[in-house]
Amino acid sequence: MTAPPGLDHDPLSTPIPRRRMLLFMGAAVLASGSGLGVLLAGCAPVAPVTVTLQLNPSSMPSGMPVEVPFSMTNASGVAVQSSVWLLKATDGSLTAYDPRCTHALCRYKWVAAEAKFRCNCHGGEFALDGAVLAGPPPRPLNRVPLKATGGVVAVDVPGDFVSPKESLGA
Repeated sequence: MTAPPGLDHDPLSTPIPRRRMLLFMGAAVLASGSGLGVLLAGCAPVAPVTVTLQLNPSSMPSGMPVEVPFSMTNASGVAVQSSVWLLKATDGSLTAYDPRCTHALCRYKWVAAEAKFRCNCHGGEFALDGAVLAGPPPRPLNRVPLKATGGVVAVDVPGDFVSPKESLGA
């Protein structure tokens, strides 16, 4: 059987003219470049939000973490009710921990009788310095940048911060 006139060639074996190929390549570069810009804009870090805590660090005990609640509106306009854990060292320096477990963003608690933080979502446990002691957390507790001046503590939480998931029994 013969092909109708004009269709007697295989389109896959016919070479594409160089000019057309360059045009296709240029269009592909432009399309991927604009798509990459959108993708990178979506991945850009969100500016932190500074939250002033209602706690005077001079009233804190040394070596005992204190959970300090706060309210904020994140960069997406979502109202957030959360907290940070503050730890005062014997030299008076402060450390602030993100209240979310590094495994599944669940809320963890301080267990004073065992001197460790525990997340009941999946059994994560952390030392006073935030190091992983047990469970599935992939890394130590996240620290939150802070500034303490004149009896006032301000923390910089991520702009996309959300309330921790509740940890049953914690």
